[in-house]
Amino acid sequence: MKLVTFQSLDAVKDLFEKGYLECNKSKIDLKKLGPTYAWVIEKMNKQVKNKFKSSYPLWCWVKCYNGICPPKKKGSKVEDFDVKITFYKEEKEVFITDFRRYSFLLNNMYIPDNIDDKNKFDNKLDKYNITKEELKAYVRYDKYDKHRIDNEFLNICSEIRESFDKCITKDSNILQGCVWRINLDEIEKIEILKNDNYRYGSLNHIKSNGKRIDWIKDYYRNLK
Repeated sequence: MKLVTFQSLDAVKDLFEKGYLECNKSKIDLKKLGPTYAWVIEKMNKQVKNKFKSSYPLWCWVKCYNGICPPKKKGSKVEDFDVKITFYKEEKEVFITDFRRYSFLLNNMYIPDNIDDKNKFDNKLDKYNITKEELKAYVRYDKYDKHRIDNEFLNICSEIRESFDKCITKDSNILQGCVWRINLDEIEKIEILKNDNYRYGSLNHIKSNGKRIDWIKDYYRNLK
């Protein structure tokens, strides 16, 4: 399958020196993303053979509406998105997740199946006086130095984590993927991105109304 990843110039240098590209751990903000990455790595290791015992995955685009990756949009450049790499992998070598549902992981929020399921879980949060901010504190070590530790809260967080498996799906028009390694001979094309006031490789752009898309709300809108 054809995939696209956006990387830095340093990553391309590494690619040609080694003949392959793996994730550079120093580029990951583990205080911000540690718990989410832990979930990805746990699930990915169960589904995708980790031949080289890689520690962290490389992210790529699998599908974005009618294409593979997001089209360029007006906006500031994404840091370290210097090149666009088009490459090929067998599907079994890609851990595929839904882009919208992944936003729930980043905020430690329950992924509902339908409106009734959402309302039922929201009622649980109300029952134990649990706020979205408190849920977020459980996974965002970069913003919060503590979180609730009462049993009701921890049980809710456990239920939320179980719902994250719904993120592992191909039933979406925006799909992202993780691979352990990209080999040089799997690459079709490497394109240097222009610094031209456009945002490449990202859906996190500012719209004409001055706002960014709230992907959790976008997911809710499609529930029945």
